[in-house]
Amino acid sequence: MRAVAVITSDRSVSLQRVANDIIYVLRKHGYQNTRLILSANADPMLYQDVFMAIIVMTFDPAWVLPYCYLARTLKTRGKRVFFYTTIEGRARRVHGDHWIYRDLSFIANSMYTKEKLTEAGARVDAVVYHGVRVDAIRSYRWRAKYIRQKLGLSPDDFVVGYIAGGYMRKGHDVFAEVCKIVRERDPSIKFVVLTDKKGAQHYNDVDNVILIPEFGKLSNDMVYGLYHAFDLYAQASLSEGFGMPVLESLAAGKPVVHADYNPLSEITTPRTSFRVPVVDVTYKRELGAIEFELHFYDPAVFAEMILYAKDEVLRNRDEYEARCIERAREFDVEKTYKYFVVTSTLKGEELGFQV
Repeated sequence: MRAVAVITSDRSVSLQRVANDIIYVLRKHGYQNTRLILSANADPMLYQDVFMAIIVMTFDPAWVLPYCYLARTLKTRGKRVFFYTTIEGRARRVHGDHWIYRDLSFIANSMYTKEKLTEAGARVDAVVYHGVRVDAIRSYRWRAKYIRQKLGLSPDDFVVGYIAGGYMRKGHDVFAEVCKIVRERDPSIKFVVLTDKKGAQHYNDVDNVILIPEFGKLSNDMVYGLYHAFDLYAQASLSEGFGMPVLESLAAGKPVVHADYNPLSEITTPRTSFRVPVVDVTYKRELGAIEFELHFYDPAVFAEMILYAKDEVLRNRDEYEARCIERAREFDVEKTYKYFVVTSTLKGEELGFQV
C-alpha cells in the first residue's frame, strides 16, 4: 500500500499536535499507511513507498532550510508534497535562499500567514486553517472540578486562563501588568498561567496568578481539562501565526479576550470574543530569522475588558458557551484537513479552499 509521510519537528508540541490531527483525518479517509516523521531526514529509504508528503513546519529561514531541502528532494523524486506552514512576522531573506521561493510553494494556516509569505516572495497555493477536534476536547469537561480543586480555587473564583511558552512575543511581561490591575479592581478574579520557567519569571510578584510552569510537558487530557476549568480565556500574546489555544478554548466553550489583530481575529468572532484595540505595531527579532510583528495593547484597557467580560459571561454563560462551540466546529479537523485528502490530480480549490 502506498504511504503518506507527515513530517514535522521533534521540538514543537504544537506542530506535532497539528501533524497528528492531519494523520487522524487521513486515516479516517482510508490512508491507513500514514506515518509521522519527527525530523527533516532525507534518507531515501524512509520514502520508498511514499507517494505524498505533508511537511508541517514554521517558516523561519533559520530553522526551515532542512525541511525545504527535503520538500524539494521529494518533489524531484516524483512525490506529491504539501508544505503547511505558519509565520509570525517578516521573514528576513538570506543569501542563497532564492531556490526556496523559486522551487517551492506553500499552504498557509491563516490569511495573515498568506500575506506575510507573499510579502517575502513565496508562492501560496491555499489557506488551510488549523483544525480542532471539538468533541475530543468537550469529552474532558468532567476534569474541570478536579483541576480547580487541585489548584486551590474556590467555586466563587472567576478564573481567567492563559497558555503560552515563555517567548518574548507571548507578552507575559505585559500580561503580568494586566493581572496586577485586575487584582486591584476585583480580587475574586484569579489567573491561571500555563507556561515554562522563563515565562513564569514575569509573575513572581503577582499574587492573583497561579502558575503551572509545565508548558509542553502536560498530556493532552490535562491541557484540555484545564480549558474547562477556566471561565474565560485570555490570549495575551503580541504575535501569532495562528493561535491554537484560542481555537481550543472556543472548543471548550470559553470566550476569549485578545488584542484585535489577525490571525486571532480570523479565528474568533465579535460574538465569541472581547477584543482589545492595538495601539502600536513594532518588529523585533528574538531567535531565528523572523522579525516578529508585535501588536501592543494598553494593559489597563485589557484589564478593563476582562472585568467587562466577567460580567457578560456570568450573565450569559450558556449563550457564550454555545456560540463558542458553534464557532469551533467551523474549524473541525474533518473540515479543515480535508484539503490533504487528495489524489495526485485533485486541486485544493476543487475542495472549496481559499487560494
